[in-house]
Amino acid sequence: MLIGVVGAPNKGKSTFFAAATLVDAQIANYPFTTITPNRGVTYVRAPCPHAQLGLPACNPKNSKCAGGVRLVPVGMIDVPGLVPEAHAGKGLGNKFLDSIREADVLIQVVDATGKTDLQGNPCESASPAEEVAFLQEEISLWMADIMSRGAKGKGAAGLAASLTGLKITEGMLHKAALECGLDVAAGLPDAEGTLRLARKLVEMRMPVVVACNKIDVAGAREGFEKVVQESGRHSMPCSAAVELALRKAEHAGLVEYRPGDADFAVKGTPNEKQAEALSAMKRVLAENGGSGVQQIIDYIVYQHLDCIIVYPVEDEHKYSNNKGDVLPDAYLVPKGTTALQLAAMVHTDLAHKFIGAVDCRRHIRVGAEHALANGDIIKIIAGR
Repeated sequence: MLIGVVGAPNKGKSTFFAAATLVDAQIANYPFTTITPNRGVTYVRAPCPHAQLGLPACNPKNSKCAGGVRLVPVGMIDVPGLVPEAHAGKGLGNKFLDSIREADVLIQVVDATGKTDLQGNPCESASPAEEVAFLQEEISLWMADIMSRGAKGKGAAGLAASLTGLKITEGMLHKAALECGLDVAAGLPDAEGTLRLARKLVEMRMPVVVACNKIDVAGAREGFEKVVQESGRHSMPCSAAVELALRKAEHAGLVEYRPGDADFAVKGTPNEKQAEALSAMKRVLAENGGSGVQQIIDYIVYQHLDCIIVYPVEDEHKYSNNKGDVLPDAYLVPKGTTALQLAAMVHTDLAHKFIGAVDCRRHIRVGAEHALANGDIIKIIAGR
């Protein structure tokens, strides 16, 4: 799974990325700070089963546990800013658009204060809602251009082949065409039809969640409300700067803070300047129910991508692997994943020799087609 962090220049993309990953992305108050993609790992939150089961501790190997909260890794990429006519190569458009090919979902970071224009320059009254629409259209124009250049006269199969680099299947293409009222059996429709098809494919393949950034700044709440009313996209408020400051303060041992919490505890005795800054951040968290950064990531994984977290173990009584590590692995899987499919994810041999599985919470045997639920602890039973 890969989340792309996108948007126009100078909207706080790199701050959001750095806050979510603690990768030291270059951050500055001018356009095109990011000129090459940054890659990192963020986390989705879940209640750790060790706390729910009353176990004294767990021993996570592929994830983390912080105070009873399991943090499961998710890939993230921060790409160069997008400006008008990026699909035609303006700004760093080609770099931006090529960078999102791998992403499963996009977080579009917008400046909810309206104080930066589409080129990333300071202004007084930009429209965050127009910013949302502009990005979607640029991606659609880029996809339409890919289809136009790669699929002339080749029928539906050739049209689909031109899109394989975008992880778009022929089935997805036909579904999009049907919803648009288009026939692609002979290949590419006319220019207007191609753009309509591209818009639908972008909607299906690259869903967007809007992060209305700088919610801690005056005027941003009004901007966020306009985006909700006018954009038609799922939008959530956030302050990437506050989240980044808190994660760095926690890393330095100045506060106790878990990503996504609506409060934090101060450690030690901060000086006057630090105390003032921490007090301001507490107010932002209280007013917004958190910084918003972690909430956006959790929403994307659980709601937008419809995933669950399951925990494979080898000992159903101790909830451990064969070395005694308690709840060592957390797997992020699509909702509807079966016990047999989980076995294949853990190891192909387990799937080939699959006999059954044990739901360790309920202490019952389940079969190959049993659909897993969020938080399930599963022992795979395999033959020799």
